[in-house]
Amino acid sequence: MIVAAFQLRLGAIATSEDVPVPGGTAAFAASLSIDPVPDRGRFMFELTRLVHETIEPRNAAIAEFLLRARQAQRGQRPAMPEATARASDLVPVPLTADVWGDAIFHRRLRPGELVTAILSDRAASLLCHGLLQLDDETLEYLAGHQSILSRLYERSAPIFAGFGSAIRIHQNRIVPPGDEAAAALWEVALNEKTTRVDKFLQLLFESNDGRIAYLYDAIGRLDAPHRAFALGTWIANDAKRQDRFKALTTAGVGSIRDLHVRTAPFNRPSYDFGMALSRLRVDEHGAPSAPSAQSLWARVVGVSETVEDAPIDAAWIAENLVGTDVRQRGERLDQLAFAQRLFGSFDGDRAELVFVLRSMSRYRAMMLTFDRAGIKSIETYAGAIRHAARMAKLDGRSGYVAQALYQGALVLVTRMTTTGTIDAATAERLINQLASAQAIDGTLTGGGVARWMRESLAPVLPAARDFEGALIAGLGGHDPTVNAPRVVWEGQQYRLNLAASERNRLRRVREKQGGAPVIDLPMQLADAARTLVTGQPTADDLQDIAGQFTALSTDIPQLSREEEADNLPFGVAPPPAHSELLRKAADDLKATRSKDVKRAARIAEPIVEVADDLLARSLLSFAYAISLGDPDGTVLLADDVSQRHDFGFGLKDSEMRARLVWAMPRQDVAPGVPWHVSGSLLSLDTALSALALRRVSSDHVLEAPKLTSNMREAFAISVSLMDPLALRDADRDAIAAALDRGRRRVLEASSPALLDAIIAELFVDGARRRTLRWTLAHEPERLVSMFSLTELMTLGGASLSEFQAWGMAVLPNTGCLCSRVMAPGSWPSLAGRPQLGLTAAIVPDVNFRVAVMLKELGLPAPLAKVVLSAAVQDFIDEVRPTDDADWLTLSRAARVIGRERIEDYVAAATATGPLMPVEVRSPGNQR
Repeated sequence: MIVAAFQLRLGAIATSEDVPVPGGTAAFAASLSIDPVPDRGRFMFELTRLVHETIEPRNAAIAEFLLRARQAQRGQRPAMPEATARASDLVPVPLTADVWGDAIFHRRLRPGELVTAILSDRAASLLCHGLLQLDDETLEYLAGHQSILSRLYERSAPIFAGFGSAIRIHQNRIVPPGDEAAAALWEVALNEKTTRVDKFLQLLFESNDGRIAYLYDAIGRLDAPHRAFALGTWIANDAKRQDRFKALTTAGVGSIRDLHVRTAPFNRPSYDFGMALSRLRVDEHGAPSAPSAQSLWARVVGVSETVEDAPIDAAWIAENLVGTDVRQRGERLDQLAFAQRLFGSFDGDRAELVFVLRSMSRYRAMMLTFDRAGIKSIETYAGAIRHAARMAKLDGRSGYVAQALYQGALVLVTRMTTTGTIDAATAERLINQLASAQAIDGTLTGGGVARWMRESLAPVLPAARDFEGALIAGLGGHDPTVNAPRVVWEGQQYRLNLAASERNRLRRVREKQGGAPVIDLPMQLADAARTLVTGQPTADDLQDIAGQFTALSTDIPQLSREEEADNLPFGVAPPPAHSELLRKAADDLKATRSKDVKRAARIAEPIVEVADDLLARSLLSFAYAISLGDPDGTVLLADDVSQRHDFGFGLKDSEMRARLVWAMPRQDVAPGVPWHVSGSLLSLDTALSALALRRVSSDHVLEAPKLTSNMREAFAISVSLMDPLALRDADRDAIAAALDRGRRRVLEASSPALLDAIIAELFVDGARRRTLRWTLAHEPERLVSMFSLTELMTLGGASLSEFQAWGMAVLPNTGCLCSRVMAPGSWPSLAGRPQLGLTAAIVPDVNFRVAVMLKELGLPAPLAKVVLSAAVQDFIDEVRPTDDADWLTLSRAARVIGRERIEDYVAAATATGPLMPVEVRSPGNQR
């Protein structure tokens, strides 16, 4: 009877109360300089985070609010105003004013005072934030055990706010995330029973400065297979499973660094344990996918090898992959993701696999670019890496030329793979031939690249009048002129021709790159020099080549020595006077007898260097032309900026120099130094992605962007990675249909039971579950706006894996240069890392909105990329989220992009491509 009465009392305890906000939500948020105003259903969840995300206030308005509150508490100024209970000002707060007064503030509180009381007290705000993430039964238990609330408030509020979301109390006991075995594991780890709720929570939130709670929360945010991996339930031996989980909760969490939860409770370290587990591939039972042997990975990352060749587990990952500095963490997680993505079925020489994986930290741009191009042969990776290593001894100008030749050639191959000119098998063959080409000192100088281009690359290029034209055609992609879909736009007929548009763009960019010669010039020089070195030139041959040298000497772009030096990176000397060398060689050849082969070869030696130097310039220019975007962009108003590319030869530290050569490229802006890009030439489109966006309208003054630079870059890179050849009309239509079905499901969710079914399907976290339920009850007309387009697609029955081509760049969270649509349930594990710009990865809503509008306008799906190049520029200029974590504002801004704007973006595509006008020659005969 006592138990029944106690449970009846608990069932009567209110888990939340709607309380008024002083002045209303809009005025209150404005007084704190928080814009946009959070929805009423999530008002307290957002404000408790935004006001107290750090110890120091985020803006002057918040600092003034907190100062006034403290002065009012000390009686130095009048008390803060109490709100009147108007329905439009009510917001939900967890528990009730009476519970808050009894357990936290130890004074009587009226509902109108509660919002101000909570927000003016950092610990109370953080406690409120944590409570908003809990389910009703857990809140009922805490309301009935106010001593737990008081202790959380006094000792662990920041930790509870950051890591309390996975706490669940059912039938008077803690229910850890996972299956029934999870409770036993946590009881062993904490040496406390889950039935002793107060002691269990005390140990969880007060041990190891929040690291145990961090681990508990990280595991709670994982999907079932990854949670099984973390808990070790895939390990058959019970004793070993407990030992390994104990190791995870002791030495494993002890190795977690950069966690400052008391000062920044909502921030997470970059590439931390949660990100490591989300990247890992596991089977449905939680066992890690191959290659997973500890002995292999010990060799890869350079830690002590284990005698037993067991698979890696969560404790091993925490200690050996995550338990290092942030740069090493990122590199090791990249190695793991790369190996599982490409070499899961590898059964060859393990030493070769170790060699390739260990090389990733030094040759990251090469390996990620090969992966993007679909190259899977470990022999190709190993051969390219070994060749790059042989080049590492070169420095200064010789190193600059060698890197420009080799990396520039690789850019051509990988680009033609992504545009569909060649397939991955052909790319592998070309790369292998390039790495094994005859060269001086194995550096691919001495005419090796020119010969490879003539003998290996040229046969796979489209036919053209000259090599420059053939190369532009190959880089532009397969030309579907005959079968290109026709589009009627504003009364004019067009063909969608991506290849022709890209070829036109490349030609225009190349015309504006005045610093580099047409690529036929160095190719002709290299051919002539090869004839002199390896052939048996006749007297006529010598005179002919001498004439070529004389003519070509006038075609080389003429720059002064000062101009050459100003347009080169540090550590690289200007080239010799090419024209003078050619004229001297021509004169010497005219005086050479045809039988004097050795003299002819000696004359050719400096010309080989001239050809290499000019070819390096041309390949640098082509690499930039591919990625610079609009031919009318401002970057092309300067000299040929490609010649400023910095491979790092000016660095004194040899290790930094070796890494920078093949590092992912980045833009560098420094006082007194011309704008340039540092790092590898490969994946240059990611570094220059912002330049490929187009600003269509300039009819209004732009404010400073609200998005962080990391977020802006993430959105721009997403456009650069989008493959228009993978965008199909059937997918465009399926996206629109799924969004329509999902929207209808939400509109029809008229009862809590129907809404709960939707919530369960999306795996939303506790705070959103509470917000959605409150919104249904109080503001049902706003319910649809609470879901992202990805979520609506999921509710509409779409299989997100079928629409990856429409997704966002996910390099920081998956380690690949690819586009992905992230499943809604994975979003919470990405939160709290603004330094990585991860929020952009979960909001492909602009892409989906464009897909819907293209369907309405009857336009082909491959047009999406060029439309997005303008739509995303406007989006990042104009969207105004509260902060990096405000994905909902990003989603809402995307879904209201109007038809008129999309039409403007399409109109721009008719002017610059890829919509090419159809010329009508005569009635019934069109071209």
